[in-house]
Amino acid sequence: MSPNKEKLRIREQLFKKLFLAGDRYNSFIGGFSRFCRFCISVTLTLFLIAFIFYIGFSYSEKNSLVLRSTFRIIFLILFFAKFLPEILQIKTKPLLSLIYRIIVFLFSLGVFLSSFNIVNTDKSLWTMFTGTTPVVTAIFLIAISEISRSLRFISSINIPPALIFSSSFLIIILIGSVLLMLPNAHTIPISFLDSFFTAVSAVCVTGLVVVDTATSFTILGKVIILCLIQIGGLGIMTFTGFFSYVFTSSTSYRDRLMLKEIFSSQSMGNLFKVLTKIIILTFLTEIAGGLIIFSGLNPYSSDKILFSVFHAVSAFCNAGFSTLSDGLFSVSIRYNYVVQISVALLIILGGIGFPVLVGVYSYFKRYIIVLIRKVRGRRIPVVPVQRNVSGRIVLFMTLFLILAGSGLYYLFESDKSLSGIDTTHKFIISFFGSVSARTAGFNITDISLWGYPTIFLMILLMWIGASPGSTGGGIKTTTFAIALRSVWNNIRGREQLVIGNREISNSTLIRVLSIISLSLLIITAGFFCMLISEPGKNPVHLLFESVSAFCTVGLSLADTSSFSQAGKIIVILLMFIGRVGPLTLMTGFLVSYRKKYSRYPEIDIIIN
Repeated sequence: MSPNKEKLRIREQLFKKLFLAGDRYNSFIGGFSRFCRFCISVTLTLFLIAFIFYIGFSYSEKNSLVLRSTFRIIFLILFFAKFLPEILQIKTKPLLSLIYRIIVFLFSLGVFLSSFNIVNTDKSLWTMFTGTTPVVTAIFLIAISEISRSLRFISSINIPPALIFSSSFLIIILIGSVLLMLPNAHTIPISFLDSFFTAVSAVCVTGLVVVDTATSFTILGKVIILCLIQIGGLGIMTFTGFFSYVFTSSTSYRDRLMLKEIFSSQSMGNLFKVLTKIIILTFLTEIAGGLIIFSGLNPYSSDKILFSVFHAVSAFCNAGFSTLSDGLFSVSIRYNYVVQISVALLIILGGIGFPVLVGVYSYFKRYIIVLIRKVRGRRIPVVPVQRNVSGRIVLFMTLFLILAGSGLYYLFESDKSLSGIDTTHKFIISFFGSVSARTAGFNITDISLWGYPTIFLMILLMWIGASPGSTGGGIKTTTFAIALRSVWNNIRGREQLVIGNREISNSTLIRVLSIISLSLLIITAGFFCMLISEPGKNPVHLLFESVSAFCTVGLSLADTSSFSQAGKIIVILLMFIGRVGPLTLMTGFLVSYRKKYSRYPEIDIIIN
């Protein structure tokens, strides 16, 4: 054999060995990764049980030491099961995903080195990594990064997106109900139905209560309610979609379709930017609102931080929950205009809708850029402006409903519940009542003194509700506006509905008709069932309660806490259906994916 052939044979054998070694290595890494994921699943389950016991029950110092040791062991397993496969199999990641992963790894590494005395923890640099709190925080960061795997599994199953959206709320409600039943979460014995009712009201950002939030729950219970409000207000799909993109660098096509519909995005390519803007705008608005509320409180008030944070989140999410027994009508807040106006503005911002907020943010961002370029004398780039008809409808209807509601409230109640009050306070109460009625549920006056004209005005405002893509409920401002415009269009004999040089499609009109019909049908059914379950109540008050529950408002004239078990269940169903949306809920169960390629001849039915 010639020397050249011998060299070629040796090279071929070497390449074969390298390929075989690579295949064996990949096979080993695949098996090792599956084993690590199994360990992570089991360990996180054990951590969840231990953590619930840690925060929810009272225990001795000996058991406390056992729990802390358990957390350290769980963290140790998670640390190696999470990061060893990633180190052994390095993959290219987008910059933002890589930054998040590096932050989680560095923090976890610091906790690992400090918790197991590998470094000198007496130095100031390592003190932030010592103790139980950093260990638990690191475990939660690792758990959040593993959410993406469960989302991939869900995406692989052929489940309608609307059903996934509805189920996510139900799962959070069940988890919240169990957490509120923990001994350390409440101060008085609470039944599971009352706990479930509170969780539904918080996740569905309604605000109806059957037990006093201020006195029935501890600080832990109030924090749990606060977290449920935040998750319910933003929507679980917002958080899961954001973390899925961060930790997997991508989302499934089905997830993009669902998120595109939820947030009214123009395209699926910019969904992650939309999610990021929504989360940033939400937290920045809540932080700013909380700081203003904090500055407006009495310096000697107790629990100022909890009050400010709780009410900022509750107001922006249009939840209506309060840490005061009488809400904002309490003596300490009744004449605090700073707090009242701050809460009202947060309600408006939360109810105006994330698409509009993102649009306003983009507009001001471009305006500032143009202003800077003008000052510097640079050429301003020409950017085509898209006509956002939906945003204009939202802004117009929001302003109109606030002004009209405030004026009518002042007119109806000026000589009744507002008699004997100075003019400034009358205007503030009227303004706040008009704003709060559209899904927020806060009150700064005794609503039991309302006359029937005001009650029916509030029913109308509650039924209309907030705007699409917001934290509020109701049929939405755009639905009401298009319905009115369609009626006027039909009266004038026009076949096409045109708004802002844009023709509204027939599918949109059908959806508007469906939403209005279903809302009236469900409210009527709930009202009828309440008449049967609560025979001693005022029927007008029961109608008000039905609309308030379905439209996730939270105002109550019938005293929800005095309802029977059947009445509470009816209210629970109304809150859940109203938050998820009757059309979304029914679509999840009844939608047909069979496409019909044939059509029948059209006929005109005599309807008048």
